[in-house]
Amino acid sequence: MLGLNLTKSAPTGSQPLRDATPMGFLAVSDFEQARAFYEGILGLTVFSRDDFTLVLRSGSTLIRLTKPEKLFVAPYTVFGFQVNNIDDKVFALTALEVKFELYDWLGAAQTAHGVWTAPSGDKLAWFKDPDGNLLSISEHKV
Repeated sequence: MLGLNLTKSAPTGSQPLRDATPMGFLAVSDFEQARAFYEGILGLTVFSRDDFTLVLRSGSTLIRLTKPEKLFVAPYTVFGFQVNNIDDKVFALTALEVKFELYDWLGAAQTAHGVWTAPSGDKLAWFKDPDGNLLSISEHKV
């Protein structure tokens, strides 16, 4: 297969992806609608765009938006952002008409504006993009 010797062992101490830039993948139905949300509301920057993908940057992480023939929205969180001052971020995004998800099963551990405090003290909040992809923001105790 393409001249690769897949039986050869990796060199000792090899960490081939150690310095690689992570890239997440999300499926969307419309690039312009997605761009308006991810760039216009969330504040991500456009890294590249062609007929098949829209690649965005958040910090050093890239997010590749693709438009599949049939969109499937997963019933779980598909991408998240680690933030400082989660409450400030929730209020800022709410002001931009982002609606945070409220889950009855989280009970009193989730505030009325959508921030859940985990038993560890970490805080998380969930929201959806225009296609229904479930995204999160989180603040982790250090």
